[in-house]
Amino acid sequence: MNSLLHAWTVGQRDPNGLPSYEEVVLGNLGRNAAGAALVTLQPVRGYAFAWSGERFAAWLGQPTSDLALAALSSGDARVFTRACAEATSAKRIVSARRILLHAGTVETSEFTAYPLRNRFGETLVLLHTSGEVVSVNLVDAIFSATQQGMLALSAVRAKDDSVVDFEVVALNEATAALMAKPTNELLWHRLSVLVPGLESTDAPAQLREVLRTGERRAFEFAYRTRLTDREIFLRVEAGAVGDLLAVTLTDINPIRQREASYRLLFESNPMPMWLYDRKTHRFLAVNQAAVRHYGYQHDEFLEMTLFDLRPQEDWPALRTALSRDVQSNDEHLWRHRKADGTLIDVSVYARAVRYGDRPAVLVAVLDVTERRRAEARIVYLAHHDALTDLPNRVFFTERLTQALRHRGDEAGQPPLAVLCLDLDGFKFVNDTLGHAGGDELLAAVAGRLRGFVHAQEDCVARLGGDEFALLRHSVPSPEAAGALAQQIVEILSAPYGIQGQEVVIGVSVGVALAPSDADTPEFLLRNADMALYRAKADGRRTYRFFEAGMDARLQARRQLEQDLRTAFQSGQLELHYQPVLDASTGRVSGCEALLRWTHPVRGAISPAEFVPLAEEIGLIGPIGDWALRQACAEAVHWPAEVRIAVNLSPAQFRAERNLVQSVFSALAQSGLSPTRLELEITETVFLADNEGNLATLHRLRALGVRIAMDDFGTGYSSLSYLRAFPFDKIKIDRSFVRDLGSDPQSGAIVEAVTRLASRLSIRTTAEGVETEGQAALLRAEGCHELQGFLFSRALPSAAVREFIRGLRGQCGAGVADEAGAAA
Repeated sequence: MNSLLHAWTVGQRDPNGLPSYEEVVLGNLGRNAAGAALVTLQPVRGYAFAWSGERFAAWLGQPTSDLALAALSSGDARVFTRACAEATSAKRIVSARRILLHAGTVETSEFTAYPLRNRFGETLVLLHTSGEVVSVNLVDAIFSATQQGMLALSAVRAKDDSVVDFEVVALNEATAALMAKPTNELLWHRLSVLVPGLESTDAPAQLREVLRTGERRAFEFAYRTRLTDREIFLRVEAGAVGDLLAVTLTDINPIRQREASYRLLFESNPMPMWLYDRKTHRFLAVNQAAVRHYGYQHDEFLEMTLFDLRPQEDWPALRTALSRDVQSNDEHLWRHRKADGTLIDVSVYARAVRYGDRPAVLVAVLDVTERRRAEARIVYLAHHDALTDLPNRVFFTERLTQALRHRGDEAGQPPLAVLCLDLDGFKFVNDTLGHAGGDELLAAVAGRLRGFVHAQEDCVARLGGDEFALLRHSVPSPEAAGALAQQIVEILSAPYGIQGQEVVIGVSVGVALAPSDADTPEFLLRNADMALYRAKADGRRTYRFFEAGMDARLQARRQLEQDLRTAFQSGQLELHYQPVLDASTGRVSGCEALLRWTHPVRGAISPAEFVPLAEEIGLIGPIGDWALRQACAEAVHWPAEVRIAVNLSPAQFRAERNLVQSVFSALAQSGLSPTRLELEITETVFLADNEGNLATLHRLRALGVRIAMDDFGTGYSSLSYLRAFPFDKIKIDRSFVRDLGSDPQSGAIVEAVTRLASRLSIRTTAEGVETEGQAALLRAEGCHELQGFLFSRALPSAAVREFIRGLRGQCGAGVADEAGAAA
């Protein structure tokens, strides 16, 4: 981040001011974008993320799209908010540290906060982290306080097979430190040479006895070093494996200090910890964290055994676990009972130690009750719809698979019915009452559908959007399935009370039966879905059974859907660019990117046909992201004064959960200046999730891009949206431009729009200009930019570059006012 630090320092021309976001970040972030995040200061929500790089989101452990800092975990919320507040108030770069406690491990990492301002005067903070994390295992830290010297000795035997000495064949660094010699002066040397006077002690006899009996022994031994002439008292523990001795050395004097450190770490540790006797399983010591967490008194704990913490049904599993050797840092999941009877889920980390002369086990405990509940909730949510709490498509398919498998091939069984449902008129409710009203309606529909589950094998599910499905494990006959479908139509069509208003919708139902229509989950759902489309095509608020010869239009629609997916994947889609001319100079001021599809069989397909289809099948998000990146990459090759305009549909706002991130990524990858990107929206963006989409628009503005309202004047509330958001441009709809000169009302509307825009300092562009007369009237009314067939149709990439070059040359020769003829 040296380049960013340098740019920030240079950019702070005024010690009491903040550097410019556009100057510091856009030209210097580069490869560091992955580890960066931008935070904005919002009036009500406080600090909130506007965008983040992939490495930053991974380091944070959660997506940041429109996430307020206050919504982070308490520790993260505090450290990020404090860093942002300090950076903006002190107007300086702030470095901070993030500390997490996770599964017995302390994780520490660092990040930097750079305070900035954008061209609108808004305060921003750029956060950056390398993502490097330093981890320390608490249990290992405690054990390291009692680290001992270890070495392996090989017996040296005489011809009569008697042991006459021992040779060092392996040792650790602690042993070398204890004996005050480097490792190479100890390894492969005889013990009698390394320790003068060894034979005058009982140490050789003790070691020979260990070899003879195979029993582990412990004894004390005094050793004086030649280098420091310091006498060291060692506690020696030895065990034999054949002719090898595994020896542990403990410096008895320092161990007292280590034991004091151990007690400090044990007692003050935030994790519940205890020591228990390996033979009796009785507690030998517990720390205050365990006393607080479990609710038992300290003395009460010491009267208990491990079994007193376990519910009785877990005792057999506990006995099995205790019969096994404790491995280093063993982790087990158990249930524990607190003093008040509450059962909790815990992760238990254990290590075998000695407590005085007793074999013992040191245990550290992490309460994972909330984590286990969260995991169970995640599994539940993976199979259920969050809004209605109904099973989702995954659950429904699993239940359908089980039902078909249970039926087997037995003849004479009643049919199994699958009914697919789609609400009629739901979009209108969503558009008029907003997402909150739509969600309330969906929940009410789900409540009515639950009444159709009559057996344990039945299932009702929300498949997505306003689509539902019902599995009836057994219906007496096809006629009974039809009666059930009609009953669903009638019950779901009854009025609902939503947000204090009476709302009436309808429902279309498609029915497929097993085994007559299909005998696999995929085909049953597909056939019921085809029957549903037939019901909708036949006027809605009705039901239809699947028929082998379903309407060819459905097949054609599905074929077009598949062709569109193939077109997107195989590169059949392309962008053309329609020039936008400056009304006063005749120069090209920008181009609008327009989507085109040339079908290999059908030829050119109108965007009016395939764009709504892309929105319906959820492909608009990927297509829109591709178009945005493609347009930015193309515009980089144009003159610096020529902007690129890209349309964003309301469906794109819904499909792109992180639209701001996509725009930032397209700009970063292409190198295009944000001020040259213009995003066009229609007022229908505000009809659904008005508040959320407004927030998204503000975050896009914070990037430095321009926002334009397209088709201005064709909706019901265009003026109110101008007040809600400071648009950079409004585009006058072609329907008003078409009748200029022949319809006085169209002229009055254009005049009113241009004057209003002038008062609000908003630029205007007129679409659909086809005649010189229209262009002259628009110039007279003060319209800033003109776009239409008079100047040029939408052109492929190479052609639009040639058009821009040619028009610039003509304008430079002094014929700027002849832009129409030049096109």
